[in-house]
Amino acid sequence: MKKNNLIILGSSLVFILLIVCLVMPKKDPEKLTTNPKNDEALVKIEKLKEENSDKELTVNRQFGDVLIYLNFLKDGINTSYFVDYASGEVKNLEDFIKSDQLEAFQNKITELLKLKYPTFVVEAIMAENVNKEYHLEDGSLVILYDNVLLDFEEETILSLRVNFNEIKDYLTFAVELDTEYENEDGYLYDKNKKTVAITFDDGPNGSRTNEILNILEANKAHATFFMVGNRMKSGSSTILNVLNHNCEIGSHSYNHTSMKRQTLNEVMADEAKTEEIYKSITGKDLLYTRPPYGAVNTEIKNSLTNFIINWNIDPEDWRYRDKDRIVEHILTHVSDGDVILLHDSYDSTVEAVREVLPKLYLKGYQVVSIGEIANLKGRTLELNTIYRSFKKS
Repeated sequence: MKKNNLIILGSSLVFILLIVCLVMPKKDPEKLTTNPKNDEALVKIEKLKEENSDKELTVNRQFGDVLIYLNFLKDGINTSYFVDYASGEVKNLEDFIKSDQLEAFQNKITELLKLKYPTFVVEAIMAENVNKEYHLEDGSLVILYDNVLLDFEEETILSLRVNFNEIKDYLTFAVELDTEYENEDGYLYDKNKKTVAITFDDGPNGSRTNEILNILEANKAHATFFMVGNRMKSGSSTILNVLNHNCEIGSHSYNHTSMKRQTLNEVMADEAKTEEIYKSITGKDLLYTRPPYGAVNTEIKNSLTNFIINWNIDPEDWRYRDKDRIVEHILTHVSDGDVILLHDSYDSTVEAVREVLPKLYLKGYQVVSIGEIANLKGRTLELNTIYRSFKKS
């Protein structure tokens, strides 16, 4: 990644020139010549300005009698300096972390990285070869990561914005704190990003379903599980685990019989049984129904009281049970707004999910549940309508 691609800060907006002292009254560091200990710092600042005279000085900010931070900008490239106020030495940001708190600081950064990124991205960011570039902004520290060995298919800037509230106890300099802030969270999905919904039929399936939940969590992904009513009581703990992972559950009929082979009364009675069992376990109502085999006639479609969800990508994992084929089919056919059909019944599907989710992330996709994709795409679900995808009309 080229350094000039790292101008995520402020979405390419130039920093406003600020000269702020957070401990003493606001002063210009250049005018603090009456205090001898500032002489070397002032000389260094003038030298840095001269060395960067072809750049715009966007930040010249003093943090008490500890640190002076300067940032220069040219052609989208930020160059930052952390000047020791007492000695005039240019140091790294980590030199201004309390020596006995450096490990705690690094643990906090790791914690916030795990909140924002999938596990495999965090591991790549934490590799020894990765370069870190620090910037100070109002209320926060921004870390840019370069030389991360990940094969993103689209230009992707890896960064972390750390509110000063999170690290104030580790710093040797005083900072202004925000009264309110929100950490970056990988589950705060973006309506402007490519999005697909992943769904699983025929559960609950005990250990396989639970392992898929762990894989989803490691990849900041959600899913919708369409479960068979007559399996719900024996799989009640799995059902609760699905909900605890903020995933969704829908009906997949009571006994996986094609609705086209049943009378309307039989279909409605079976749906009612499934609803009753589910509510007895969770205290919640089901919102979605996926007819077995996707088969439903007009009469049934117009009578079901849940939203009808089918799919538009089917790797036929139930037929081939081949991890590589499943992964290849999804990656070959996937596009924004798709609904992917899988089954949490097979080890090959579990392993395919483990492999395909990171690859979808690298291709720029966020993987979500049915409710989330509908919301992100601005779609209000309606009854008596069959949804196969959430592509733009």
